[in-house]
Amino acid sequence: MKKGSIILLLALLALGLTALAGDKPSFDIKWYGYFKLDGAYDQNLTSHNNFVMWVPTPAYQGDDQQFNMTANETRFGFNAIGVNYNNVKVAGKLEFDMYASITGATIAENKAMLQLRHAYFSVETGHFKLLAGQTWDIISPLNPSTLNYAVLWGCGNIGYRRPQASFWYNNKAGENTDFTWGTGFFRTIGNDLTPTFTLATGETADGPDDGTDAAVPSFQTIVDVKHTLPSGGSFRTGVSGLWGQLKAETNQGHWESYESWAANFHLYFAPTPKFGFSGEVWTGSNLGSYFGGILNASKINGLAANGGWFSAWVQAAPKVQFSAGYGLDDPKDEDISSGRSKNSCVYGNVRYAFVPQASVGFEVANWQTNYKNADKADNLRAQTSFILNF
Repeated sequence: MKKGSIILLLALLALGLTALAGDKPSFDIKWYGYFKLDGAYDQNLTSHNNFVMWVPTPAYQGDDQQFNMTANETRFGFNAIGVNYNNVKVAGKLEFDMYASITGATIAENKAMLQLRHAYFSVETGHFKLLAGQTWDIISPLNPSTLNYAVLWGCGNIGYRRPQASFWYNNKAGENTDFTWGTGFFRTIGNDLTPTFTLATGETADGPDDGTDAAVPSFQTIVDVKHTLPSGGSFRTGVSGLWGQLKAETNQGHWESYESWAANFHLYFAPTPKFGFSGEVWTGSNLGSYFGGILNASKINGLAANGGWFSAWVQAAPKVQFSAGYGLDDPKDEDISSGRSKNSCVYGNVRYAFVPQASVGFEVANWQTNYKNADKADNLRAQTSFILNF
C-alpha cells in the first residue's frame, strides 16, 4: 500500500474515533486580540521612547523633542474553554504582544519580538477555583483607561504579571452582589543587592536576583466585592496586599534578609453604563518589580513609597468615549540617596469607533518627574492610536 493511502486511512480512522468520543472532555479555542499602531510626539526624552513610565533627567537645558511610531502593542491570544467537564469549569489562556524589547534587549524597531503576557489554566468547581501559570498579580486589580501602553505603571499604578499558583473563593452575598477572596504564592523577582555588612576581600553579590535566593515564594491576597445596580451600572471595591522575603547573598555564602510589602485599596463606581470613575491607593516598600516606587531598586533597609491613581470616563455617544485621570508615585525621600523621588502624570483622551471593532484615539498627557539632588524633568506627550479588535 502506498504511503499516501496509509496516511489517508489513519486520518479517516482518527476522525471516526473522534466522532465516537464526541461526548468526552475537549476544548473550544477562541482567538482574540487587536492590531494597534501608536504614534507619539514627546517634548522631551521618555523612559521607554514608545511609551512613558517616567521622564529622564535632561541632558541639557531646553527641550529634546522626539517622535516615535510603533505597532509593538499589537496583541493576540486564545482562550481554551473546556467542554463536557460536567460540573467542573476548565479553561486556559495564552497571550502575547510584541514588547520583548522592554527587557533591555537591543531589538530593531521594525523587527519586534514576542513577549509572553499570559500563560495559565484554571479549574473551577462550585465556589472554588485553582489558577496556575503566569497572569496578573492579585494586588491592585484595576487599570486606568490610557492609550499609553504603560497604564500609569511607575506613576501610581502597581501590579504586573508573574508566575503563580492562586486559589479563589467566589460566592453571592445577595442577588446582585458577588464576593471574592483570592490568595496565592508568586514568583519573587528582585534586584541582586550587596549586604550592608562589611565584606571580606573579594566578596561580592552572588549573581542571582534576591527573590530567587530567598528560596520561598511571595504571598498575595485580595478581598473584592462587586454589586450590580438597578440602573445597569456597577460598584466594586476591595483591599489587597502582598508580602515577600528576599535575601542579599554573597559569593562566599553570607547573606542578609529583607522584605517587600504593600497594602492597597481599590474602587470602581459607574452609576450607569454611560459614565463612571475608578482609582486605587497604596503604600508599601521595595516595590520596584511591582512597578511601585518609580521602579527604583530595592533597599535592604526598605524603600518606602505611597501612590495611587484616579480615572473618570464618559460614553458621550455610541461611538465616542472620553477619559481623564491622574497618577502619583512618591517614594520616601529619606530612603533615596539619588535618583527619581516623585513622579506624576495628568492625562486626557478621546476614542472614536469609526467602524465596528475599529477605533482611533488621541491622548494628551503631562508628565513630571522629580529627582533627588537634580533638577526635575517635564514632558508633554501627544499620542494617536489606531486600533482594530478581533
